[in-house]
Order: sequence, then structure tokens, then C-alpha cells
Amino acid sequence: MNARMRWRLAVPLIGLTLLMVVPAVYGTWVFWSDFGNTYRSLSVVICLALLAQLTLAVSIGVRPTRDVPWVRIGLMVVTFLIACGVAAVRRSA
Repeated sequence: MNARMRWRLAVPLIGLTLLMVVPAVYGTWVFWSDFGNTYRSLSVVICLALLAQLTLAVSIGVRPTRDVPWVRIGLMVVTFLIACGVAAVRRSA
């Protein structure tokens, strides 16, 4: 897979990830003092999972590969599901 194809795949994934990372980090920072320790720690876990997803999205464009990087795309899906699961737990806590 050439560099152009990698970046054509990576740019939408980076954009979608940024749509989740920016509000999560901003909301954690703004509402930090409004909630307790459990909510704060779960918010940090969500931010870390989404930042890991952003790192994976950037790595798709940066690291050369011969085939479609299915493992990294799958890891992005897993980190997204982890963030959603933690958000559901945070909402009920």
C-alpha cells in the first residue's frame, strides 16, 4: 500500500477520532471540579482510550505496510468500544 492510499484511509479515521477526543478532553477539563473521584477517573480512562485510538489512526498513515492495516483498524474499533463501555458505566455511576 503506497503512502497516498495509507493517508486516504487515515485522514477520515483521524477526523472521526478528533470528533470524539476533543469534546471528551474538553469536557473532562471543564467539569473536573463538578464531579467526584469515580466520575473523574472514568473520564480520564475515556480520554486515554480515545487518545490511543487517535494514535492508532495516525499510525495508519505514518507506518508503511504492504496490505490494509486491519489489525490497527480493529484495535481502533476495540478502543472505541472500550470508551463507549466506560462512558455507559460512568453514566450509571
